Amino acid sequence: MAVLVEGYSIIINKKEALQNTQVQEALQSVGAELYPGAVCADQDLLRIGFLKLDEMQAFWKQLLQAGMKERIEVNGEEQAGDMVMLTQYGELEVLCPWLTVTFQKTKDNLLVCMASLKGSAAAQKAAFPKGWTADQSILRQFHDDRMHYMEENYDRIGEESTFYRFREKGGDKVVKLLKLYYSEPEQL
Repeated sequence: MAVLVEGYSIIINKKEALQNTQVQEALQSVGAELYPGAVCADQDLLRIGFLKLDEMQAFWKQLLQAGMKERIEVNGEEQAGDMVMLTQYGELEVLCPWLTVTFQKTKDNLLVCMASLKGSAAAQKAAFPKGWTADQSILRQFHDDRMHYMEENYDRIGEESTFYRFREKGGDKVVKLLKLYYSEPEQL
């Protein structure tokens, strides 16, 4: 299986992290404070999603204080420990060899980022938060906020079926933004 990645997400490798009783207690103590759709899990991963970066960072610090490993060094290379930060656009801050990140189109053409434990059974099925709907999701709110930011600071210069292309206003920097829904490109 795989877990849906929304907004700013903390992905926890359950096999490693949940062996620590302090981590289990930390997750239980703050679980009630989380947005109802913030959590989803499969047999391997626990995903906690946030709309705001500062809220995710505060929760991240609580997990570190409980004994979770943010990063480890393997053969002189820094890698994710038993948790990693990931955005719904597939952005990682550190190499994470235990995680596979893919993008999939749902039956209603919604484009979603999925995370699965590398080497786990086929990630064709996915875990979504209980009662999840696209219209009321972190996924939609995060996308709408990012799109608004892009339209204020960048000029839209094109699109493909899965993403928009923008150029920084007054600059040469070109960036892509994953669409919320798969669609054929509009001609600009």
